[in-house]
Amino acid sequence: MIPLRIIPTIIVSTITYWMTGLAPTAANYFKFLFILVLYTMAMTLFNFLLGCLFRNGGIAILLSALTALYQQTYAGFFVHLNSIPPVLRWLQWLAPLKYTLEALSVNEVGSGLMIKDTLQGVPISVSASLIMNLLFGFGSNNYYRDVLVLFAFVAGFGLMVLFAVWFKVRERR
Repeated sequence: MIPLRIIPTIIVSTITYWMTGLAPTAANYFKFLFILVLYTMAMTLFNFLLGCLFRNGGIAILLSALTALYQQTYAGFFVHLNSIPPVLRWLQWLAPLKYTLEALSVNEVGSGLMIKDTLQGVPISVSASLIMNLLFGFGSNNYYRDVLVLFAFVAGFGLMVLFAVWFKVRERR
C-alpha cells in the first residue's frame, strides 16, 4: 500500500496543491495531504476487499468502477444533492468521497477564501463559506468529523479485508 498508493498520492498532491494556488500555509497543506491519504487508503482497502471476494478480477474491476460512479453521484459531482429524490438521499452518507470533498472544501474555505467579482461594474465580495454552506450543504465545522468518518471507513474496510482473507484462504480438508 505504501509504495504503490501513498507515495504517489503524496507526490501528485504536492505538485497539484501548489500549482492550483490553494492556501499557502503549511497547516492547510498538511490537512489537505492527510485527507487525500486517508481517502486513498480507504479506496485501496475497498478494492482489496473486492479482489478478495471475487475470483474473477474482471468482476472486481467492474464493481470498483461502478462504486466510483456511485460515489461521484452521491458526493455531488454529477448531481446536486438536493435534486436527488429524498428516498435515495441517505446513500450520500455511505460515500467516502462526500466526506473527502467536504473536508477539503472546509480546509480551503476556512483559510479565509473570498470570492471577488464585478457584475456590471459593481465590485462584489462574498465569503466562500456562505457559498459552501448554501450551494453544497457543507458544514464549516465538519473537518474533524469527516476525518473520523474516513478513519472509520479505513478501519471498516481493513477489518472486512482481514475477515475475507481469513474465510477465503482457510484450509479445507
